[in-house]
Amino acid sequence: MPAPIDTNPGKSALDLSDIVPFADFCREAEKRKLATRTALQWWMRYRRENGLLSSGAVVEKRANPQSKRALLFVVRPRFVEWLTNSHQHAA
Repeated sequence: MPAPIDTNPGKSALDLSDIVPFADFCREAEKRKLATRTALQWWMRYRRENGLLSSGAVVEKRANPQSKRALLFVVRPRFVEWLTNSHQHAA
């Protein structure tokens, strides 16, 4: 198994299993009663303002440069960190 990827110095190294598509994360969060899909979509809509993007909890990736909509991925450990410290990131 390859070593975890350290893409953000100062934060813990990540493994590919830590990163999931937003739709999969929504299903997982609802199943665990962490948040509703509606709440997660609201947080995602304001990801630049609420700190999800800058914290590294969410990653945007475009399929190609002309894509209007980015694919969204959630980095589980960083999302948990954002959730527990979100009062510090509030806009």
